[in-house]
Amino acid sequence: MTQVIEVSTKIRNVTSLKSDEKADHNTPVVFNFAVNMDEAERSGESVKLNFQMVMDTEPQIAKFTVEGLATVTGDLTEIEKILSADPQTNVPQVFTRIYQQVYSVIFMLAGTIDVPYPSPALLKRAHVRSAVAQSQIQA
Repeated sequence: MTQVIEVSTKIRNVTSLKSDEKADHNTPVVFNFAVNMDEAERSGESVKLNFQMVMDTEPQIAKFTVEGLATVTGDLTEIEKILSADPQTNVPQVFTRIYQQVYSVIFMLAGTIDVPYPSPALLKRAHVRSAVAQSQIQA
């Protein structure tokens, strides 16, 4: 029986930058994504990961940076599964869960600085695969 894995995310720092004042939420853009995750701590049934996500646009009109700590709790075997990359997207499954939790913050910032809104399904697009940095998660 598969046990439930809990991913709890705490955001430490968020920044946003609008580099083109003429741009607005209707400006056509492509979102690029870069991610870095490092294991901070491991105990019996949990792993803590420091993460930094940088999302910017082409053309360069906006940039968002989110840094924080994610705690993954559950069975060690299931934790290892969620730390591994999804074969279709090459994105670690844990990062998809982190993105789901911080998406609302990025969405609100995009509206506040009047730039296009990123998609909640952004990580499912094929172009993300080359932008995701290698996780440095060690057993």
